[in-house]
Amino acid sequence: MTKPHLAFFDVHELDQSAYRAGLADEFELTMSEAGLTAAEASGAEVISVHVTSQVTAEVMAALPKLKLIACRTTGYDNVDLAYAAAHDIAVVTVPAYGQDTVAEYAFLLMMAVSRRLMLSAHSVRAQTVTPTKLTGHELAGKTLGIIGTGRIGRQAARIARGFSMTVIACDVYPNPAAATELGFTYAPLPEVLAAADYLTLHAPATPETHHLLGAQQFAQMKPGVFIVNTARGSLIDTPALIAALNSGHVAGAGLDVLEGEELLSLPDELTLLSAHELGDDARHVLGIDILRQLPNVLITSHNAYNSFEALGRIRDVTIANIHAWRQGKPQNVVEKHE
Repeated sequence: MTKPHLAFFDVHELDQSAYRAGLADEFELTMSEAGLTAAEASGAEVISVHVTSQVTAEVMAALPKLKLIACRTTGYDNVDLAYAAAHDIAVVTVPAYGQDTVAEYAFLLMMAVSRRLMLSAHSVRAQTVTPTKLTGHELAGKTLGIIGTGRIGRQAARIARGFSMTVIACDVYPNPAAATELGFTYAPLPEVLAAADYLTLHAPATPETHHLLGAQQFAQMKPGVFIVNTARGSLIDTPALIAALNSGHVAGAGLDVLEGEELLSLPDELTLLSAHELGDDARHVLGIDILRQLPNVLITSHNAYNSFEALGRIRDVTIANIHAWRQGKPQNVVEKHE
């Protein structure tokens, strides 16, 4: 009996052996460190992707045998769910791999920005240490605003308690039991923005959360606020953030995700210019370039998920998800109504 074709994309060499060991008995495997293309996935019944691969309607239409998309992430905004649902293509995710890893990374960014860690390190290397230029801010006694209280947001609240912070949060689906257990309070978004000394984003990318933080929201924030985003770049309107940073209303930002972050891999702007596509991409490139130059901004490359422990959980759950689907008992399925 012919094995079904399972195509992995965005999969590093270190992970490939684990996926082969766990799946080669039941599937004909192909592996690619590059992103998804219809040509590479030709004939696949199952594809497995990271967030950097866009699973569009056009791609799926070119894959007539496709029955399962196994996302190796919690988020699935890179998948056209409407098309998948209409064509009976199941979409599964890894819902709980990153609560510790991402929440810890959010605090890493929070502390690095508020204590001017990068500037301090560069000053030592350049032998130009000026303590008055390196004065930072404590977390203890401050108010942390959390937008999104899913697994990662709740873990951020746990960590904040260890730093003696007051936590205020907002979520369209509040969890009163968690608020009681972890000692935080819920409030509408404007109240969270007005109260927070530090703000950390843990909401999904949806049409409703697109540019959740724009010029109006930045104006509602406390002067001197620090903002951390380890969720999705589309939650923040980049030009509005740049304006708030330049005015000093936002004291600093730690950004692991950006609008158009896939363009960070371009060698230079000439690549984009040669493509003759100067719409949103050009705006994103310009925004990224400006943010890179601001001294009160720390940018990392969508790295919050990237710990040995989290990667192990991603591998284990992805393999289990694919086996469960193969056995007719799919798990961690994204519901069609979403």
